[in-house]
Amino acid sequence: EIIRADESIEIVQSKNRFRNPTLSGYRDWNLHLQISSEDGSIKHICELQLHLKAIKEADVRLGSHRYYEFFRKYYSGATDTLEGRLDDLRMICEGGSLNEKFLGNVLRNPLELSRMLRVADLFEEHVNDYSLAIMITNVVRESLEPAYLYTNMGNLFGKVGKLEEALTMHQKALDIDLKAFGPDHADTATSYSNMAVVLQNQGKLEEALAMHQKALDIKLKALGPDHTDTADSYNNMAIVLQTQGKMEEALVMYQKVLDIQWKVLGPYHVDTADSYYNMAIALQNQGKLEEALKMYHKALDIRLKALGPDHIDTADAYNGLGYGLCAQGKLDEAFVECQKALDIQLKFFGENHVLTAHTLHSIGEILCKQGKLEEATKVGQKALEIFLKSYGPDHPVTAEGMELMDAIQAKSTKQIE
Repeated sequence: EIIRADESIEIVQSKNRFRNPTLSGYRDWNLHLQISSEDGSIKHICELQLHLKAIKEADVRLGSHRYYEFFRKYYSGATDTLEGRLDDLRMICEGGSLNEKFLGNVLRNPLELSRMLRVADLFEEHVNDYSLAIMITNVVRESLEPAYLYTNMGNLFGKVGKLEEALTMHQKALDIDLKAFGPDHADTATSYSNMAVVLQNQGKLEEALAMHQKALDIKLKALGPDHTDTADSYNNMAIVLQTQGKMEEALVMYQKVLDIQWKVLGPYHVDTADSYYNMAIALQNQGKLEEALKMYHKALDIRLKALGPDHIDTADAYNGLGYGLCAQGKLDEAFVECQKALDIQLKFFGENHVLTAHTLHSIGEILCKQGKLEEATKVGQKALEIFLKSYGPDHPVTAEGMELMDAIQAKSTKQIE
């Protein structure tokens, strides 16, 4: 009634999806409004979405926008294909276990390439089963050879610690990009960046830095110095420099990232919070613990304001603050912050997710330092089991889990002696 009473506003289109929800169950009331200037010479179309307040509050609390983004892509297309995708989801999980009949049907029918890629993405992002994602993506790759398929394969191999295979896939993607776009295209820069990440994980830091520099040079030329993708390259270089122990140079790079984010995104954007978090780690590695703690607090404050206290990204900030407090020897306070992160992750992911495992590992380290070895053993072993399942036995993260268990065992032996 308020809108209708205003002569400068005209409702040009209305979709009441509370009355007629989409096949996926999504509901809102979507209005397209035409707003006119006082003299009627200027008209502007804008969109107004009306949601149930309780649903929006739950969205923020549970961090469900991440799932919305995935399923918006998953459910794109005509209604008949949507029904098929819903059937896919029903068949993937019956009683909590993957349906082998469904997988067999998918793998025997490589003509349904888009369907297979959606399923692979589902396994990677939400079922946390990288081996199945690799298997399905590889079948698609054998049928088609666009660069992004090699990129997907490279990223998946990297996640399970198969670094040589990952490097080979990213090299193939780079070769295609160079042929298709040339040496100065942003997609070519992305392939250089992907290769650099693998080289870094192999410990080839100088080669990694050179690759990141190539990516940065291309982005500066193609996108300009204030683009967020350019900021990503500065950030990547900072990570390598930090790994090399060059903390001052890393901080210079992180400051460049922060400057771009302040200019483009603003001081309270979640990406800006990421930069404060990264700077905190670099400062902590320099032994500047108080400065680091201030940066951890800034990162947490932004995420609390932007996302709320129960968002999964806020959990990362709690973890970071716990990490900083632990470095200062404030173990009780560190435990409290990490426990906050764990509570969110358990609610969001469950107890067997790899991100939950990382927090369990951090808590295990704190408990070990506190001398609570029985509790440390319990959570450390749980983290290690998830690392082994998700990454395999040869991944650096799995090695950290094994090192923690060795440290706990060594302390236990010493106490007995």
